[in-house]
Amino acid sequence: MSAAQEVQLAGAAAPYRGLFAEPWARWLALADVCARLPQGMVGITLLLVTARHASMTVAGLVVAGYTLAQAATGPLRGRLADRRGLVPAAALCTLGYALTLLALLAAASAGLLIATAVAAGLLNPPLSPGMRNLWSQNAGDLLKQTAFALDAAVFDLAYITGPVLASGLATGLSPAVALFVMLVLTGTAVITIAAAAPGSARSRHADLPVRPAAPRRMPAPLRSRVFRKLLVTAALTNAALSATEVALTAYARHHHALWASGPLLAGVSVGSILGSLLLGARAPKSSQGHDRRLVRLLTGYACGLAILTAAGLFAPLLAVAAPLAGLCLGPTLATLFGAAAATAPRGSGTETQAWVNSIMNGGAAAGAAFAAFAAARPVLALGLASAMAALATLSAAHGRQRRG
Repeated sequence: MSAAQEVQLAGAAAPYRGLFAEPWARWLALADVCARLPQGMVGITLLLVTARHASMTVAGLVVAGYTLAQAATGPLRGRLADRRGLVPAAALCTLGYALTLLALLAAASAGLLIATAVAAGLLNPPLSPGMRNLWSQNAGDLLKQTAFALDAAVFDLAYITGPVLASGLATGLSPAVALFVMLVLTGTAVITIAAAAPGSARSRHADLPVRPAAPRRMPAPLRSRVFRKLLVTAALTNAALSATEVALTAYARHHHALWASGPLLAGVSVGSILGSLLLGARAPKSSQGHDRRLVRLLTGYACGLAILTAAGLFAPLLAVAAPLAGLCLGPTLATLFGAAAATAPRGSGTETQAWVNSIMNGGAAAGAAFAAFAAARPVLALGLASAMAALATLSAAHGRQRRG
């Protein structure tokens, strides 16, 4: 490694050293891992638990019901965390979540399996948006973007290791074991959050005098036009990611090499992790800095997906193009989360992040559907993913112009 590269790596690592100098940050990072890993495990775990009693069609409906229910109530659970504190809200939701998932083990009929999964999705603890809100509250302006970059890297890492861990436990031991480990990790995240940042995990607004609510129909985070524009960008970004996952799987299947789908998707995630750690930690100095950075990163993401699409014309190049396609993804997500935190009304940080989660889940569903229609021509499906990323770039650029 050259001296210039060593200096560059040292500069990239400096914000993380500053962040982890605080004991609470180390504990919060552990909580982040424990909260994120079950998210990577849950899809395959639900599929394998359901497959014991029902067809794969029913198993797919179970996962879809869980995902849609989770998206539908995300802002409500985020608002509960803002009003009552993250730890009390997450602990209450975790109790109901655990009971419904354990009930799934005993369910036998298709209707009961789907209904139980929907109930679990409705009660999913608000740990993901809550963690981002805690990072935002505690990291300070200089290290906030570093914390979001770390969160994005943990997110990607969870979606690489989570399915492997869940499938290994489910096939090697039992699907019930995978479910139990997932619940233990979720409970550990709640306990660790309580120990790491007890003041921030409780409601900071519980002692404020209650004012009569103004007759508004729109939730507080959605009153910001800037945030509403940001949600459109977030939805399109995640639609591109979901379409890429479907397109790469369809490509591998089309070439009779389904085994390659996992490594290709892992390659995108590895690129995203590297991008988060190397590019995502620098803090913009202003809201305009957030806007410019988001447009640049989304441009890079769209170009990476365009390269991936071109590589699809010659299959061996995909292994090289996959990490390049993900390189700007992690920093983009970190910047999106940071921009959302900057627009959050006082006392609505978790709800704001929950809206981002929900709209991104909706974007993922739409992206997967569009790519599925083009799956018979996988290169075209990859092109659609690139087009969605380009639309996200245009959305971010338009939002920047309106703010300017």
